Amino acid sequence: MKFSLLVVLKRIRSVTAFVLILAISSTMADPVPVSKSFSKFAIQLYQQCVAEKGGNVIISPFSVQSALSLALMGATGETAREMSSTMGYADPDRNAIAENFASLLSTYKDSPQLRIANKLYVQDKFHVKRQFNEIATKKFNSEAQSLNFADNVNSAKTINTWVEEKTNDKIKDLIPADALDSDTRMVLVNAIYFKGLWENKFKPENTKKLPFWTSKDKSVDVEMMYTKADFKFGVFGDLKATALEMSYKDSELSMLIILPNERDGLADLEKALGNKDLSDITKSMYKTEVIVHLPKFKIEYDIELKNVLSKMGMGTMFSNAAEFGDLLDEDEPLKVSKVIHKAFIEVNEEGAEAAAATGLKVRLKRSLVEGDRELFIVDHPCRFYLMAPKDHFSIFEGSLSDFPADSVSTHDEL
Repeated sequence: MKFSLLVVLKRIRSVTAFVLILAISSTMADPVPVSKSFSKFAIQLYQQCVAEKGGNVIISPFSVQSALSLALMGATGETAREMSSTMGYADPDRNAIAENFASLLSTYKDSPQLRIANKLYVQDKFHVKRQFNEIATKKFNSEAQSLNFADNVNSAKTINTWVEEKTNDKIKDLIPADALDSDTRMVLVNAIYFKGLWENKFKPENTKKLPFWTSKDKSVDVEMMYTKADFKFGVFGDLKATALEMSYKDSELSMLIILPNERDGLADLEKALGNKDLSDITKSMYKTEVIVHLPKFKIEYDIELKNVLSKMGMGTMFSNAAEFGDLLDEDEPLKVSKVIHKAFIEVNEEGAEAAAATGLKVRLKRSLVEGDRELFIVDHPCRFYLMAPKDHFSIFEGSLSDFPADSVSTHDEL
């Protein structure tokens, strides 16, 4: 999985703005419960992203919150209050939040599967305040580089090349050249790349074309994988869904899939998940032998988050009333002009990369039991998460609801 987030700060025409860009290519000490704040923020972010741009979705709440939290280190007044409140920080103390991120990032510092990187780009001849620079470099592991944003084509190329490198070329052209200009003062970028192999792999020879129901009465033929192994499994009556957790080899990370009982049950499931903490789900699951049918899929998703974050309660940072007085030595008013998020995930027999089999004509009901084995058949829309199970928060999450028309054949149920 790969993800990318970009935050752009530019001058507010006599005030200045910055661009925050986030790039993602798919336990910890807790002085402030930052990991706990992720859950609430992730739910709200996902819901608003779906409302803004539906279809197949893949986002990284972790990446978005990381980049916004770095920007928070330079915010003051009402801007800082809104950002802290929206991200769920009960205690908005900067040092405590920064210490927690330092601890969290150090957990994955040497992970062979998960790479997290931050980068700070500053307009030539402008200077980052010493305290902000120390927090950015020491707590958020952020590198800094000067650019001439007036030369927007070359500046965008420099930023995009860094993102491509950090996401194994899965996230390209994160920032368009026209997002930068002579008023741009700072760009914050976060990039995450994940590639994991299943602990229990799917054998390619067992993958077959089988139906995936995109609605109650319409299906498409997709590449459906098959395996039988011990997994964590759960049946949730309140969600009208079943869940499966699939571990990655030599990793503390796992993929959680939540499947509604009904073909058209995704909307109701997402509504129910709005009041559910992931830890309540994972703690109730048990290990058992499960027959799994899971489609191979690839999702690419990009979204400009200005409207999303404003609806969540962070509108001031985009306005001329924004307060980012602790970012630059120069006395220029700043505001956020763009928050761009791109994400990618590909799931196949080997595992998942994110930078992210019912061959039967009759429909198999979810959570039927075949002997002592559970059945988990992902033949209709579902939710999925790449999780850090020990800490009960998602690094990325999304929904699979459809397949590209040019890659499948379509059927109506008779």
